[in-house]
Amino acid sequence: MQAPSAAATDSPAALPGDNAPFRRSPRRFHFVRAAVIGLAAGLLSVAFRRALAYSESSRGDLVAALHAYPAWGWCVMPVIGAVLGAFVGWLTQRFSPQAAGSGIPHLKGVLLQMREMRWRSLLPVKFFAGVIGIGAGLSLGREGPSVQMGAAVAQALARPLRTSSSDLPQLLSAGAGAGLAAAFNAPLAGLVFVVEELHRELSSRTAAGALIAAVCATVVTQWLAGDTPSFEARGLSAMPFEMLPLAAIVGILGGLGGVLFNRSLLAAQSFALRQQRVPRWLLPAFAGAIVGLVAWWMPDAIGGGQGVAEQLLNGKLALTLAPLAALLALKFVLTVISYGSGAPGGIFAPMLLIGALIGAVLAHGAGRLAPSIADQAEVLAVLGMAAMFVGSVRAPLTGIVLISELTNGYELLFPICIAGLAAYLTGEALREPPVYDALLEADLHRSGQALNKPEPRSMYIGVQTGSPLAGRKLKDAGLPRGCLVTAVERAGVIILPAADTLLLPGDHVSILAPGDQPDAPLEIVRLCTGL
Repeated sequence: MQAPSAAATDSPAALPGDNAPFRRSPRRFHFVRAAVIGLAAGLLSVAFRRALAYSESSRGDLVAALHAYPAWGWCVMPVIGAVLGAFVGWLTQRFSPQAAGSGIPHLKGVLLQMREMRWRSLLPVKFFAGVIGIGAGLSLGREGPSVQMGAAVAQALARPLRTSSSDLPQLLSAGAGAGLAAAFNAPLAGLVFVVEELHRELSSRTAAGALIAAVCATVVTQWLAGDTPSFEARGLSAMPFEMLPLAAIVGILGGLGGVLFNRSLLAAQSFALRQQRVPRWLLPAFAGAIVGLVAWWMPDAIGGGQGVAEQLLNGKLALTLAPLAALLALKFVLTVISYGSGAPGGIFAPMLLIGALIGAVLAHGAGRLAPSIADQAEVLAVLGMAAMFVGSVRAPLTGIVLISELTNGYELLFPICIAGLAAYLTGEALREPPVYDALLEADLHRSGQALNKPEPRSMYIGVQTGSPLAGRKLKDAGLPRGCLVTAVERAGVIILPAADTLLLPGDHVSILAPGDQPDAPLEIVRLCTGL
């Protein structure tokens, strides 16, 4: 696939591979850029967060007011949802199709040089379409848009900050991590997300840049939006030792839920894209009408779900087993429908609420046999959040750190680890790929872009300790057919590779991947990182 031009990507250079692929800035300049990007991403994320809070509050007030007119009030929200959904679909498809969905699979494609980042159109469409769609009740969250917009901010600032193409991928990842940190007030989760899910390498340049951006974004968030955890839970206590087997059970259920969630998202997206008689921009209108209808009878099932999750974690959601199970099923279905429609919005927040409901349903169900388990409902809800995230995203470190920061539940760190491990092993046993990798791979195969544009792609990636490439000679590396290693960077020194060149942990390799193999970049990432 041909490297995107500067005009196409709204950047000073395409992702790595211009005529000066090793022109890397000194660390101090790189870290200053990361700080600036973190501050800008934090400001944008806070603005997005406040706009969403206002839109969701307005929707809640409108639904409450309509209940005064039961004869006809129930039909107002479906109409409003359909109109707003159609507008969101038209805005997205007309001006920035890249803004559809959470944006994280698109960002991963950009980092693999298989997608373009058109930030000028993406930023306004993602912001306003996200606010309108989620405000209308679509079961989507703010974190995916915040991650994608954070990376777009990095792309927008690349030229003013005089960023070379070799530095750009790490700054895009840093901007994405800053967006996640600001969305959830969780700086460590932003760092780990970059290392484990996006960039998948642990060089000091990548990690330090991501940490600086995440910390700067969190400073902005706490200054403007407060320093409380995103899912504030009060009164959580350590889990008794005899209850620890429940953590593993929650993990298994969350892993199964994550696998079902991934397959449902892919199936819904595939079904929506196969519809020929319905214009693509009208699909969010159908989703909006459905959530508008649900808003009358079960408003807790629509929107991002953060407020409902907070009530659940604080023991204020007064629902028995049957209503909890109904809310769980309905939230699951609405999230799949909303995401499959192609409206801008993330899956983190709905996924976390689904996981919390899994833990709560288990507590109430098992509590009928052992009443002491019912007392652990809030704790099991926290564990369910971690299990559902890890089961779907398959990023255990990110899940453990994220849930600990989100809920301020550091007393539950050990049971969170147990639940996350059980969920991870469950997903691996079922051979279900991580959700964002699966969504990206499905998008690449649908578009046929790599097959129609056979020009090679340039990649720059680190070799991790324990990865298949570490300690191997190039001739034994097992890279995909047609790959060419053009240079190896070791401790800042460029080495011209030969067949007998030994690749060491910490090396960074520049590779030309053949454009006629759409899976080659993902295989190279696996070989270099072991992930």
